Amino acid sequence: MKDGKDIFLNIYNPFNHSIECRPLEDVVKELVALSMPLTFHIEALKCQSIIMRTNLLRQMKALGGLGVEGCPEADVSLMPFEGYIPIAEYREIWGEQYHDNLLLLEQASDETAGEIIIYNSKPIDAKYHVVCGGATENSENVHGNIVVYLRRVLCDYCKNSPYYENNKELSIEEIQRRLGIQFPMETSEKNMNIDDMFTNIVRDDTGRIVKVSVAGKEFKGHQLMSLLEIDSTRFSWYPVSIRFTSRGKGDGIGFCQYGGNQLAADGRLAADIIGYYYTGVEIVKITNSCIRNPLLGKVIVINPACGGTESPGHVGSNGLMEKDINLKIALYLEESLIEQGAKVHLIRDKDIFIPLSERSGMANQIKPHFFISIHQNFINQPTISGTEIYYYRGDKEAEKLASCIMDHMVRSIDTLNRGVKTADFFLLRDVRVSSLHIEIAYLSNPIEEEKLQDETYLKKISKAIAEGINGYYSSDII
Repeated sequence: MKDGKDIFLNIYNPFNHSIECRPLEDVVKELVALSMPLTFHIEALKCQSIIMRTNLLRQMKALGGLGVEGCPEADVSLMPFEGYIPIAEYREIWGEQYHDNLLLLEQASDETAGEIIIYNSKPIDAKYHVVCGGATENSENVHGNIVVYLRRVLCDYCKNSPYYENNKELSIEEIQRRLGIQFPMETSEKNMNIDDMFTNIVRDDTGRIVKVSVAGKEFKGHQLMSLLEIDSTRFSWYPVSIRFTSRGKGDGIGFCQYGGNQLAADGRLAADIIGYYYTGVEIVKITNSCIRNPLLGKVIVINPACGGTESPGHVGSNGLMEKDINLKIALYLEESLIEQGAKVHLIRDKDIFIPLSERSGMANQIKPHFFISIHQNFINQPTISGTEIYYYRGDKEAEKLASCIMDHMVRSIDTLNRGVKTADFFLLRDVRVSSLHIEIAYLSNPIEEEKLQDETYLKKISKAIAEGINGYYSSDII
């Protein structure tokens, strides 16, 4: 039941091509059931709950993720969780243990509700594996890139696990097929090097074995022929199968499940165990407002440039006026930002003229987190198109925000990225907070002018700017 505190998500299930609005914690339980034996200690199950919740939520745009490709109406996708099945389907798998296992999952979820792992204020890629075999692995040794929280740590806590050391035998033919290789062809006179088994091999000029050391013990050729009942001393050796001895199970990156289970049995709590396997991370609790209102507490001033008869701005070849387009985009942007929890101030909400000095004075009085000025570009070359964003030199936060907005605009409206640049415009210089001057499109370009007459297109522009602002703040999830 929704009580206003539970986090509900639109979840895309690629295995049955459906989107369902479901409680986050219900999905976490299913993912823990998928990924860890429920015979494990409750603190280990709590670790896995935090890990799976982190890996689920890190997809969300509200938390800095990329969202669900091809399915913008979904918050997250179950695509990364191969083998996922709904909890009800475990009834047949677990049999009599079904209700006891549900209670364990409920406890692990309830006692970690909303908790995720972050590094530098962003959800981590919480890698995990079954058994590390003595030490976890640095990320670059597996995936090639350095991830600062996925560092090697020593771990002898998994040494009693059933996967600590295992053997697997493969035929030579199977090894050749899987690796796409061809071993040297077998002959009776070719020495096959097998370390620590056959060494110091001496043959005569006809290829017969004179002497050879087997496991460190020397034999004459005729002795070996007799003891092994080989037909002649002109012989070689060639394996027909190879036994591989492995230690551990998985790629060794991140959380060692069996090691974590032993640490839990030794009295360590989930937070301590996670801190051991992920270097320099924090565990934080997210809330519904973090997800549904990611801009809660943020104050944004939007300045629709131009206005009134005194300042109509640029006019397109079909008569579209910059002042009108700027205002429409600003109003849609205001709506999008308010939906995400921001407090928004418009410099103008109707077609009136306001001098630049008054605009900067209004912004300086409000003291927002950011000042966003909306414009349309114009040049006497109708083929030029695209978006430009300007910030005042040295303003690193404005530059970062500009990059976030540009990235979202390019993806959303397929605009040409004409650059994030510095400028000495009056408002950028005079407004005493981080400020952006966004040239959305070129009214001098007939194609872009036509697009700007479409209300749906204007809404997409506004949403892209809002998502860019959200992207800038997406690390602020605590």
